Amino acid sequence: MAATPGCNTLRLALLPALLAAALAPHAYAAPAADDVDTVVITGKRIDEPGTTTALTADDLTRRGATDMQNMARYAPLVSVPGAASGSGNVWDGAGNTGFNIRGVEGNRVSLDLDGIALPDAAPKPDGMTANAFGVGRDYFDPETFRTVEISSGTTATRAGTPGLGGAVTFVTKAPEDYVSATHPVHADYKFGYDGAANMRMHALTGAVHSGAWEALALLVHRDGSALESSGSVAVNPDDWNSDALLAKLAYSPRQGHTLVATIDAYRAQHRRRFDNKQGASYPEGAAQDSRTRRSRASIDHRFTGTTPWFDTLESRIYVQDAEVADATHARYITGNQPYVRDIATGFENDSVGVTTNATKRFGAHGLAYGFSAESIETRRPWREDRTVIATGAHQIMSKNRMADTDTRKLAAYARGELALGDFTITPGLRYDHRELKPKNLSTYAVAVPGAAGEVREESDGYFTPSLALAYALRPEWSAYLQYSRGTRLPTAAERTGTYDSFSYTGGSNGYAVLGNAGLKKETSNAFELGIKGQVARGVRVSAALFHTSYDNLIEYAAQPPDPVNYPTITFGLYRPENVGDAKTWGGEASARFDFGQWSAPLNGTSLALVAGVQHSKARNEASGMEAELASTLPRKASATLAWDDPGKRGGASVSLVHVGAKRADADVFAAASAAVGTRFAVPSYTIMDLAAYWNVGGNAELTAGIYNVTDKKYWDYANSRSLPAGTTAATLADIERQARPGRYAAVTFKLIY
Repeated sequence: MAATPGCNTLRLALLPALLAAALAPHAYAAPAADDVDTVVITGKRIDEPGTTTALTADDLTRRGATDMQNMARYAPLVSVPGAASGSGNVWDGAGNTGFNIRGVEGNRVSLDLDGIALPDAAPKPDGMTANAFGVGRDYFDPETFRTVEISSGTTATRAGTPGLGGAVTFVTKAPEDYVSATHPVHADYKFGYDGAANMRMHALTGAVHSGAWEALALLVHRDGSALESSGSVAVNPDDWNSDALLAKLAYSPRQGHTLVATIDAYRAQHRRRFDNKQGASYPEGAAQDSRTRRSRASIDHRFTGTTPWFDTLESRIYVQDAEVADATHARYITGNQPYVRDIATGFENDSVGVTTNATKRFGAHGLAYGFSAESIETRRPWREDRTVIATGAHQIMSKNRMADTDTRKLAAYARGELALGDFTITPGLRYDHRELKPKNLSTYAVAVPGAAGEVREESDGYFTPSLALAYALRPEWSAYLQYSRGTRLPTAAERTGTYDSFSYTGGSNGYAVLGNAGLKKETSNAFELGIKGQVARGVRVSAALFHTSYDNLIEYAAQPPDPVNYPTITFGLYRPENVGDAKTWGGEASARFDFGQWSAPLNGTSLALVAGVQHSKARNEASGMEAELASTLPRKASATLAWDDPGKRGGASVSLVHVGAKRADADVFAAASAAVGTRFAVPSYTIMDLAAYWNVGGNAELTAGIYNVTDKKYWDYANSRSLPAGTTAATLADIERQARPGRYAAVTFKLIY
């Protein structure tokens, strides 16, 4: 989609600010490139308050993480829900919809890549629950990542995109990960295979260092099929392929001064068949061609130095375009009349923005602050060409599933670090402002003109404070208490969504799912009490108790008939509302034992243990009903025994993961919950993974793993909790299709120059 004059104006306004920062005479020290694909997170104390899971590029490879799913394989109270193929209507897509962290998921958990927010998941147009998504958030390839950081709970004051229930930050690789003055050229080819989806990967990486210049180019191609299921019913076919490009050019004209230009692009194509839709209405099921693309261009400036205002300053200007386009084709029969339906729908997000983040040390004290500005254009188009097979006549209908929307965001934050002996106090405050401007309502108001009259411009701002108190029990062991407040403004789809059952059928009346321009923002108040650090030689421990309250949660609710404004909506009207509140509480713990610290023969041997348990209560303010929050995750524990050769020649590990059984309570929020009835009781499971890697003389690397070694048939609660109990052949088939893969192998082989 072409940029509007507003976007161009913002780009021109931001460019001088970035250039001014780039010319400032301050030093920047680039990190050394000692180990390819091994990165230390900087700018963050290892033992600062909060619960965070950090993964390196090596971790992702050894977990077989080809998308979001296996990133959370061993983490407690973290899962990756998705929209299963064929789980919605024939026009809905499939894929991962984000992360579930401590029972909160969807767009309440933020995702950002290099500090730039990824698009939200888009709700199903006809969905009557906020947890039903027709477009996911698969906009990247993990092979391009340097690190992944999963922050549990409401995020404290910081840079990036705040999350009501958590945040996931992806950081891409950089030239300094591969080359330096002493190692000026790097090239490698990597082949990968994953048996869970019959996936093959080819990746080429090249990097050079020459004087003040460094460059990196990384190309990734994948192709595969539908994720296998250990169930007794065949999954819907899905032939797919994807390509990713990461290119960076870094220039350091003088000491401590670096400019980086980045191109980060991703595209994927899926050819799906929804065989499970075969029936009286769709005799052959349906076919869907889905295309995903995201491209980002950015210029960064980074430097450090001693000034009255900052010691480090990082600035970025960027443009990002993202689109998911689904084209569905199906033979359709209704009223004894056969048709061919060709439905084109999509979700488009184009953004431009700038970020600046600074840090300053005052002896033992510290200060971090920054600001960001972003302009986003969002569209949710829909076009159906319905052909009458008997006559060849075409019935064409175009109707956007939400109003085209321009969004402007501004944010500023400051976080201090006050060291008072053994105590450290970390106060923070962030301010966010958003303007939302719907437009082009002519294709939005088709069949329900009254909806256009409700749409209006919106402007809102809010402060979110955070405060942490840490006490050093020992030099490397601390206890902390943290409070964070979170806020989530309703999305454009929640405010202006529109679906009706008659505009594309030619009928005179039916039901509708509309947005709500009067929604209030969701808020959270999160408390966490924990300890972390090295409690003894070779023993690191992290444990936390948490309690979070959520207010004004948004969910879809049935509305009373409105014959004045909506005379054609006679079979039910549904809208999102601020339906109620929820509380979640629980605990997480992890421990790592490095046996080599106690016995020289065991050098390189370690044991990692993690566990988490959570409870919740949700209350519908209108009905007074109370129950557990349906998205609350079951208890989970994992153990990994590993050996990593001190000489870096290789290593091996065995991991066990146990997840408890759970049946979701009736959702007291969702309008569609009553229609589901008793839900599928997701059984408990224990699975085992084996993994090993071998570095062959510095010129080759081999990684191999066998996952779910015992071929256990199991289900992921976050994906399967909404399934009805298997009381009919159709519901049993849906349950079987969503079983996770049985035993499978994954391998990567890399040749290095």
